[in-house]
Amino acid sequence: MWLRNKFVQRMGGGFFEQAGLDAWSKLQIASLSARKPTGEVKLLRKVRRERKCLNSAWECYNVMTLARAMIKLPGAFAEVGCYQGTTAKLICEVKGDKPLLLFDTFEGLPEDCDKDARVHRVGQYACSVEKVSGYLAGYEGVSYHKGLFPDSTDGVPEQQYAFVHFDVDLYEGTLACLEYFYPRMTPGGVMLSHDYGMLKGVEQAFHDFMEDKPEPIIPQATTQVMIIKQAPVAAAGDPAATDPAAQAAPVLR
Repeated sequence: MWLRNKFVQRMGGGFFEQAGLDAWSKLQIASLSARKPTGEVKLLRKVRRERKCLNSAWECYNVMTLARAMIKLPGAFAEVGCYQGTTAKLICEVKGDKPLLLFDTFEGLPEDCDKDARVHRVGQYACSVEKVSGYLAGYEGVSYHKGLFPDSTDGVPEQQYAFVHFDVDLYEGTLACLEYFYPRMTPGGVMLSHDYGMLKGVEQAFHDFMEDKPEPIIPQATTQVMIIKQAPVAAAGDPAATDPAAQAAPVLR
């Protein structure tokens, strides 16, 4: 519970946060190397050395493996809040020919609200779109959408998503992600968010939004949380109730 302490959280964005994450991740990588494929462990280690990363090694592994598992489903991939591009690079490594849409202010965090713990600063975790796009220049099918979410979705074609990763730190941003992506998720698709087990606003946004939804909130052993989108339930008399193909078809609500 000490990571939920406001004093500790106000130290975020500086040397101590990154040093602590790097030290903790070295232990996690050592643990992973004992039971996971060598190539995966090398990739995690390489990416974390290349750029600052606010996800631990275990969290990076979850992003990578869940994204890879979702390539069998129809729909694009997306990430909201990509900071310096480390988790986006891991997604790029496994996404195949899936399009990846990256949403970020690229100017750091916006102002928080009363439902947050007031531990962040405006502009915290800023990284320019030029630096991120340069880092990911070798990958095809990646698009960049600058601005405050969901305003940054203007001009984005209406489509479905198989995997989405949120890392936005704040209540309003997390709620906006859920409101936008939930009705656009392919059945079986995954929404994964960072900081659920640590930041008050992120956790509250999930509980507020999912209160009347059928899907369970699935906290991870890390600070992450996951939602697996269910197929819509057909009403009695609807042809979809007896047509397996119709039941499997993604539907926008």
